[in-house]
Amino acid sequence: MEIGDKYKIESDNLNIIVSRKERIKKTNKDYWRNLAYFSTPQNALNFLVDLEVRETELKDITTVIKKQDALYELIKTLKGLPEIERKVEFVKKPRRRRERAKSNDKV
Repeated sequence: MEIGDKYKIESDNLNIIVSRKERIKKTNKDYWRNLAYFSTPQNALNFLVDLEVRETELKDITTVIKKQDALYELIKTLKGLPEIERKVEFVKKPRRRRERAKSNDKV
């Protein structure tokens, strides 16, 4: 299944394979280069979104958001796949050393 002009997703018996179309400069011929392997189509599509965001080089937040929205819209047009929710979470991790120290003091 081709996604846009430069990516495609294929599968074999074990993996979902994400490939990118590249061009050989000397011969000017196109070929597909395997980028990553996944166990589910959803993970492969999430990888594509993350890859495209990284390629924006995070110039500014509006560029990143526009790129993400465009990619999610492209993914929605694919038939037969469940919709992928856009999730942005910032989680503050607890400080484990202090938690351990507090629990040791209580004993």
